[in-house]
Amino acid sequence: MAKRNRNTLKNFFRDGAMPTAREFADLIDSSLNTLEDGFDKSASNGFEITVLGKHTELLSFFRDNLTEQPLWQLRFDEKSNALQFKPLNGAPVLTVTPQQRVGIATSTPGSTLDVAGVVSVQGQRGYQPTGKAQIPADGQWHDISGPLHGCHAFDVMAGTGNKGSGKYALLRASAINTFNPTGWWFNFLNRKKRIRVQQAYYLARSNKLELRWQALADDSYCLQLRSRSDLGPDIRISYYLIRLWFDELMSQCWQAPDLTGAAGNEGGDNG
Repeated sequence: MAKRNRNTLKNFFRDGAMPTAREFADLIDSSLNTLEDGFDKSASNGFEITVLGKHTELLSFFRDNLTEQPLWQLRFDEKSNALQFKPLNGAPVLTVTPQQRVGIATSTPGSTLDVAGVVSVQGQRGYQPTGKAQIPADGQWHDISGPLHGCHAFDVMAGTGNKGSGKYALLRASAINTFNPTGWWFNFLNRKKRIRVQQAYYLARSNKLELRWQALADDSYCLQLRSRSDLGPDIRISYYLIRLWFDELMSQCWQAPDLTGAAGNEGGDNG
């Protein structure tokens, strides 16, 4: 049995023709069968594609219908059920996992977006943990991180200005904190949780921005931001944070499996 194009099939069933059993078989083989070919459509799932047998390929993409081998394939990963987009004889270029992770040039993404290569970007922008994209530039301290516990590290970018006034300021900072040590003696001169700041301003030093760690109730703390002076009732500070550390209690250092490669060699090198 063979698959035929439409013109050939039309000739089999033209007026006055007597199609043979073989020609009927060719017609059937040239049509999709939802049970055998893995295609179906339903109101609940839409267009459905099922892999056949032990194969993992869902879709193959060809340059033309004369090419025997596809250029690209969409398939399931056998072990993880991740969806992978790959060239025929190459490693996966894109992997999407059931755990809502996306991998670029890696088939086992360990983060929401995992890129095994060089990333070229025109810009980078963070987020506002409190949900507020701006705070008043009124000279008062305002929370910009929400309550924190344990160990945290952030990059902070903030800016403010008033058109025509010359009151412009930018702040870039690196803020690191481990359980927010407090007290004049225990944290002498704030050395244990210093914030490294780069500042730029146009008119006066009073227009600059300031950033600090602030202790809260229940041993929590937060980042606070302010302008050095009140810049006016309608002037605001725009800001965003980029989170750099994600193990607040350092549990990966004592609960997770040892990743140093030194397991079983606690007694040192006996060689």
